[in-house]
Amino acid sequence: MTYGVYRQARNASWHCLLDCNIRELPVSPAVIVRLYGLDCRYRTAEALGGRSGMIIRQADSTRIYINRQESIFRQRFTVLHELGHYLLGHLGDVPFSRCEDELRSSEEQAADKFAIDVLAPACVLWGMGIRTADEISSLCRISYQAAVFRAERMRLLYQRGMFLAHPLEKRVYAQFLPYIRKNRKQFPE
Repeated sequence: MTYGVYRQARNASWHCLLDCNIRELPVSPAVIVRLYGLDCRYRTAEALGGRSGMIIRQADSTRIYINRQESIFRQRFTVLHELGHYLLGHLGDVPFSRCEDELRSSEEQAADKFAIDVLAPACVLWGMGIRTADEISSLCRISYQAAVFRAERMRLLYQRGMFLAHPLEKRVYAQFLPYIRKNRKQFPE
């Protein structure tokens, strides 16, 4: 993924958290989707062709379909991944879907980046002193696999000292600050 695509997904996630007035973890994907006026429906794996989810824009609505047979952690991620496609302008005439064996296009990577940044905002994890995949998974209600990727990214951000470097990130941090102060000791460094 190019830095421009990365930056667009990251900034979209910060806008989403701010626009939806999200102030604590775990984030509720269902609330966020409703605030954007989208409909979310659950379907079987068979109905979704074995996919985790898909988003379809029709003439009068845009609907996210989620595989009800997957874990709640996976469903939460998939809802925000599909919302990422919507907010990042990826919707064309064909539905976008996430499937484990498909080629990872730049748009799929951007939607993944958006989802993890909404579910586990780096500046909030940093403010709370969260570092391990176990802590991230528990606090953010994401799969351990997603938490491992997030923890790795957090290690790089800690090494570079890259927290609160962007005005949008500072606003997200300020919005979460009461929550961070109240809950920091539950997850010590």
